[in-house]
Amino acid sequence: MITKNTIKSVAALRQQKYRKEQELFVVEGRKMVNELIESDFEIAQLFATEKYCAENEIHSDKVEIATEVQMEQMSGQDTAPGILAVVRQPKAKAIDSKATLVLALDGISNPGNMGTIIRTADWFGIRNIVCSEDCVEIWNPKVIQATMGSIFRMNIVETDLETFLTKSKNQGKAIYGALLNGENLFKRQGKTEGIVVIGSESHGIRPNILPLITHPITIPRAEGSLTESLNASVAAAIIMAWMME
Repeated sequence: MITKNTIKSVAALRQQKYRKEQELFVVEGRKMVNELIESDFEIAQLFATEKYCAENEIHSDKVEIATEVQMEQMSGQDTAPGILAVVRQPKAKAIDSKATLVLALDGISNPGNMGTIIRTADWFGIRNIVCSEDCVEIWNPKVIQATMGSIFRMNIVETDLETFLTKSKNQGKAIYGALLNGENLFKRQGKTEGIVVIGSESHGIRPNILPLITHPITIPRAEGSLTESLNASVAAAIIMAWMME
């Protein structure tokens, strides 16, 4: 039975404070929940309306039936989708040392950009992402939604980026940095292995990270273009596409 306390506890997960305390996050919608069910993530609670269950032939005894009003109260979306899961945050794993390419995100603060970068990395088979400690929280509902389920297939680690990159550089790994001044990305040759650093939307790669970049790269701008920079997720997508070719 869904009580007022249940609704309150689920709704509270819209706030980062409670997600961190409870080590839980929320997933909403048919596609997202289906992706979740196929993953190794642990579902703590699963709610759906009778209408949703009937239309989607859900008969699981793990589903708690919610009224339309209850679902609206629990949902963080403008229009409640009819199915919602409360999920346990997985423990972070070490970055795979055998991974050909690792993505490192330096201060990405926009949830839409973060989610899109995660989704794009999944498309190109990049499974390991390192986030600086001031990146937007990956369990943010807007991040989760923007990944369209890709987050369930990724290994994402939040850590001190400078320490991580220093260690990686000392191990002889190539560290590519997306900068306005660097080698033309489209003229690079040879197989790419190492770590690709993408800077924040407003400031780019921070000064303390710049000395750790071994291979500065740039996406060339058309002659006469007055655009100052690319959106972080767009730049990341272009770089990943070219490097994984």
